[in-house]
Amino acid sequence: MSLAVKQLYDLLVARSLDPAAQQVTLMRHTSGDFPVQRYVGTRALMLYQARQDHRQPVGSLMVGFFGHRPGHALLLGVWRVREVLPATQAVEEGRLRDSFDQREGRAGQWYHELDEQDVLADLRLRLVVQWGEPAVSWRRVLRRENNYPVALSQEPPVPFRALGSVSLIMAELRFAMHDVVWQRELSKVCGIYLITDERTGQQYVGSASGACGIFQRWSDYVRTGHGDNLELVRRLQENPGCCSEYRFTLLETLPLGTAKTDAEARENYWKVALGSRRFGMNRNGAQG
Repeated sequence: MSLAVKQLYDLLVARSLDPAAQQVTLMRHTSGDFPVQRYVGTRALMLYQARQDHRQPVGSLMVGFFGHRPGHALLLGVWRVREVLPATQAVEEGRLRDSFDQREGRAGQWYHELDEQDVLADLRLRLVVQWGEPAVSWRRVLRRENNYPVALSQEPPVPFRALGSVSLIMAELRFAMHDVVWQRELSKVCGIYLITDERTGQQYVGSASGACGIFQRWSDYVRTGHGDNLELVRRLQENPGCCSEYRFTLLETLPLGTAKTDAEARENYWKVALGSRRFGMNRNGAQG
């Protein structure tokens, strides 16, 4: 895939997001207190950007970026402003309940209800924009005369290294499941995997056996957020979006076609070794 245009303004026009037809506000976030890139495609990232000191017009666009290196940034997504109200009202109504930033003193007197747009979804964490200086200016309104060169990153959002070093947060897993290299490599093996809730520290041990391999099993988690595991279903029902905190680690690979009983024996070994039944998210019965 290549870009037919060299400027961010022209890219938006080519994708039917003409900045002349509506205000387009650019926002560049760094890791700071929160690794914003891990929440790509989730409501939590929308909520992180929802509170602003400047009131954005209803119908305008917000384009979010992650400042992965000085003077540059990776695309996080595009949102349209659907509604604006005082931040105090939004807090009272519980609209910020799912935000990963719960600091009461956080700046931003206006709350913006945002609808994420899919028009640039294929370029999330792939499109690099040259932000220029001063890089600390994290909010800008895009105009025709601005110079924001764009290019595609030379590396995929989540490069595959080796089966022995597979450990991905959920946002990375979502990208990996659509990458042909990851599909090929994870389809070659069965195995035992670990899911760690990085907010609570609790762990879940699971296994993939038969002809489906790790790729098929992890695709289930991307699709559902819980993979039909009873405890993970319960947690997701009680705390929507909590799966964004999950890290998936391949503990042990097994030959493709490994019998379910053999895989479960290794799974039980790791449950004991890591204490995931007593202290984690595995239940004591056959369901987990």
